[in-house]
Amino acid sequence: MNQALLVLAGVALVVANGFFVAMEFALLAARRGRIEDAVEDGRFGASSALAGMRSLNVQLAACQLGITAMSLMLGWIIEPVLGGAVEGVLHRTALPEGAAAVIGLVIALSLLSFVHMVAGEMVPKSVALAKPEPTLLLLAPLHRAVTTALRPVVWLLNNLGTLGARALRVEPAEELTQAHTPEELAVMLDEAAALGNLDAGEADLLSGALGFLAVRVRDVMAPAADLVTIPATATVAQAEELLVRSGHSRVLVTEADSVAAGGEVVGFLHVKDLLAHDELGSGDLLPPGLVRVALRVGADESLPDVLLKMRRARRHVAVVSEGARSSDPVEGLVTMEDLLEALVGEITDESDRTGPAGRQQQRSTR
Repeated sequence: MNQALLVLAGVALVVANGFFVAMEFALLAARRGRIEDAVEDGRFGASSALAGMRSLNVQLAACQLGITAMSLMLGWIIEPVLGGAVEGVLHRTALPEGAAAVIGLVIALSLLSFVHMVAGEMVPKSVALAKPEPTLLLLAPLHRAVTTALRPVVWLLNNLGTLGARALRVEPAEELTQAHTPEELAVMLDEAAALGNLDAGEADLLSGALGFLAVRVRDVMAPAADLVTIPATATVAQAEELLVRSGHSRVLVTEADSVAAGGEVVGFLHVKDLLAHDELGSGDLLPPGLVRVALRVGADESLPDVLLKMRRARRHVAVVSEGARSSDPVEGLVTMEDLLEALVGEITDESDRTGPAGRQQQRSTR
């Protein structure tokens, strides 16, 4: 065969090898969510790319078959041509014929391996890792056709690989798991912030959201000793005076003078309920109907769970206790603002009092 044609065949084999290498790395590096978006947008190759990601083992088996076949054919076709050319040059030297043949073979294999690794392996790998989704969209249709054409061989290789993995007590996965734990997301967030992909505010907000998952109620609640309460036997005037003095819109209503004194929590009084009853005199006792039932949560509950309970119960405060009964000992109080501050940081409004003491009192019932 004409040597020029053999060289062209060698170039084609290197390109084909690069095709399978790029496809393999693109399958492993592409983000499935972006491919699904491409399917919705109707982009070229998107459906083939998504189908390939859903049958990962089969696609990788086809890639390995292609890489191995191209490498073997490349050596078979090009080595004699390249080796003969090098050997011809060496024959012009004083080297013995046998030595020239051996040295020519070594040089030819070295050159062939170098070209194969750079052009057929490293370059397509770098492209696929840098642009995995575009690479996958471009190559997936042709690779799907090749896989279909070689289905019997690919099926055999895939099943042999599966049997080998199961012999090692490993169950092969058909799709890559792309879910991440909160710890992994935190590392990814730090890396994104370090690379400048997120500004400081965005990084703090996302970091707070991840930390929010691990925070417990006892970490943010106001302890029982700091709660502002009013006895159920108080008058309307006493309730109004306490609400004005404390600056809170809600106060706990207890059987005794305070929670710390062992009083059972009856519920809580909201200032708007008190203001809505103009018919009440200053000396009148608080009507039981004004006292709202208090939501109860445990000190060891996670903040996301408590936030969900508050939303369902339509409550902005929750009593922290050992149980759900009104007679159970109260450990503290947690508010919606406490939960939000654990998520986004300190929240200050025009009614907050300055200084540590003021802030501690402010968070006791709000």
